[in-house]
Amino acid sequence: MGSTLVTDEKLQIMLANVAPLTLPAQAYGPQPVEWVKDRPPVWAWVSWPHRPAERVAGFAVGWNDRVVVVEWETSAGTRNTVVWRNAVARRRPSPSR
Repeated sequence: MGSTLVTDEKLQIMLANVAPLTLPAQAYGPQPVEWVKDRPPVWAWVSWPHRPAERVAGFAVGWNDRVVVVEWETSAGTRNTVVWRNAVARRRPSPSR
């Protein structure tokens, strides 16, 4: 029984560290990615190799006419991926407290 708990914990840690799927560079098209300092808040649909896609609250750090580079924080640290532009929508920033 105790051995199973350790294995389950290790599995959960491993799954938490699986990287999201990202588009290959060929999908970016001919337009260069424009990198920005002022990162607008966005909702982005992110795909994973081991679970269904999920909508995450993140920030657009760069984009062109086809793709958006999205960054967000998780308990495992900062994540980022490249998604299709139509998988992203602007969101209102959280009110500062």
